[in-house]
Amino acid sequence: MLEQARAIADEMIRLRRAIHAHPELSFRETRTAALVVDTLREIGGIDIQTGVGKTGVVGTLGNRNGPTIAIRADMDALPIQEANDVPYASTVPGVMHACGHDAHTAILLGVAHLLRSAFATEGLHGQVRFLFQPSEETTDADNESGATRMISDGARGWGGVP
Repeated sequence: MLEQARAIADEMIRLRRAIHAHPELSFRETRTAALVVDTLREIGGIDIQTGVGKTGVVGTLGNRNGPTIAIRADMDALPIQEANDVPYASTVPGVMHACGHDAHTAILLGVAHLLRSAFATEGLHGQVRFLFQPSEETTDADNESGATRMISDGARGWGGVP
């Protein structure tokens, strides 16, 4: 698996930089969600739900016959002006990925790729749910976070709950 990780490293760096350059505030992660969906489709073999918890995405690998695990990444950025001078700096005035959510999202996409490759031939007994969560940093007008919204929309990864 280490060799497979090395093989996709440049693509994961590209994804992280693309997300970093186009940060989106809580519950506005539409571009990021679209990038996640496109990438999961390219990986293949992963069921995709969109609009979970407003702008969240859930990818499911495997079947429902067996245990379920969930792996989560947050997607939102912060209302901070980026001062870094790098080619992939934020293109959105006053918004940046200052806490690593761009990396979290790219890492989870890498995990999805590696697990899909690992179980492509022999299959997976159970399922892995990839939760791309909106709004980890703030709450909405109803004082709910992206996690609360995703759970309300059925994005649980435990106990056989779809």
